[in-house]
Amino acid sequence: MARKKSLDEGRVPREEILQRASLLFYERGYGATSIRDIAEAVGLSSSTMYHHFANKQDVLYAIVSRFMTDFVEATVPVLRDTTVSPAERMRRIVRLHIEISDERRPELLIGNPIRYALGPAQREHATALQIAYHDAVRDTIAEGCRTGEFRAEDVSMTTMAILDMLNGIREWFSPAGRLSRAELIERYTGLVFTMLGVVPAPAGEGRSGR
Repeated sequence: MARKKSLDEGRVPREEILQRASLLFYERGYGATSIRDIAEAVGLSSSTMYHHFANKQDVLYAIVSRFMTDFVEATVPVLRDTTVSPAERMRRIVRLHIEISDERRPELLIGNPIRYALGPAQREHATALQIAYHDAVRDTIAEGCRTGEFRAEDVSMTTMAILDMLNGIREWFSPAGRLSRAELIERYTGLVFTMLGVVPAPAGEGRSGR
């Protein structure tokens, strides 16, 4: 068995801890993973692990906060770009949502531990990031309805339905399955546009002349 590292032997990179912890949370579940499990995965003693994170909750928060911050920074500017039509923005966001979710799958934790495991301040921050993305999608759909590109009777419900559908992909999609990621993106783009009441134009169309 490999000897565990101490603080005197140099710090294990925070990135390595978060990567190993997110994989353990994803494979075993948050509740079934202990600080000791995470420490052993990166070759640390439990006591040394506590020099990096006060508890398992803080590890979870670091994973969630990092992922959601990166996700929002990648998606919200696309949705808020008014030089591009709402239809093209939604096309791009379907692709981004699926690509990021697939590439960083272990950070999308099963069972939504954000709701029960994080402290109030941590949960508030994580939820605020989720809301920022939700609101940007909703506002894009609302704009498309105003311009006549979309025909959604209930913008709020349509927004939730689209996000639930996109979020659900992480539960079943496998690159080894019958659909490639590119095929999945194409099919889900069609489903989203059907929900918005339009037939999607070829990719790249819909740029505004403003």
